[in-house]
Amino acid sequence: MPSDRVQRATNTILDAIVSKKFKVGEALPPEIELAEWLQVARPTMREAVRTLTERGVLNVVHGRGTFVVDPAEWTDLSSIIWWISQTSSPKELGMYLSEVRRMLEVGACGLAAERRGDADIERLRQKLVDYDAASDAGDIEAATRADLEFHQAILSASKNPFLASIMTPLSTALHDSRLLTTSVPQIRARARHHHFEILEAIEQSDAQKAKDAMRAHMTQTSSDIETHLSD
Repeated sequence: MPSDRVQRATNTILDAIVSKKFKVGEALPPEIELAEWLQVARPTMREAVRTLTERGVLNVVHGRGTFVVDPAEWTDLSSIIWWISQTSSPKELGMYLSEVRRMLEVGACGLAAERRGDADIERLRQKLVDYDAASDAGDIEAATRADLEFHQAILSASKNPFLASIMTPLSTALHDSRLLTTSVPQIRARARHHHFEILEAIEQSDAQKAKDAMRAHMTQTSSDIETHLSD
């Protein structure tokens, strides 16, 4: 894991790419100049550049320099998510996430209904208890966390390791987006209703019912984002 200094330098370079101080296709400043601009030692700067090169954000061309890669060609999902979150409005980001979730979670919910074990049901049920307790107490942070953990538990119940791995990098962006909508009492009430229907279908091992319930939940989520998040 990168040190704090390397992480800060990495984020500073990413910020400069978003602000177009460092433009796509152009070379970064020479090492000495870049280290001075970052206000770090050259080894720290080199480690930050190496980190971003491994993520596909930068491309080192020996004898020519280090160039900014088009975000469409980045290979690290967390960097791509960061880029999108920095260049999109809350509503745009929320809708992008909702579309991805619909495509992944509807199918995952069907798999969970077919493959879940008793421990999965208990975990899902506990997350609903946590959500209700936090919602009733007006603890938006805890309610948001329980909401996301409920959905993560569904992915785990699908018994497909790729599904959980794909969604994990989205967690920060999802948290920030859901925190805004979860603050609305009516949205929390609707989410609770949908969560219960999803749990019931998974518990009954009814894959089609589970997919339909998740699809309805995602439709409502998109509507909530459209209504309550800003452009």
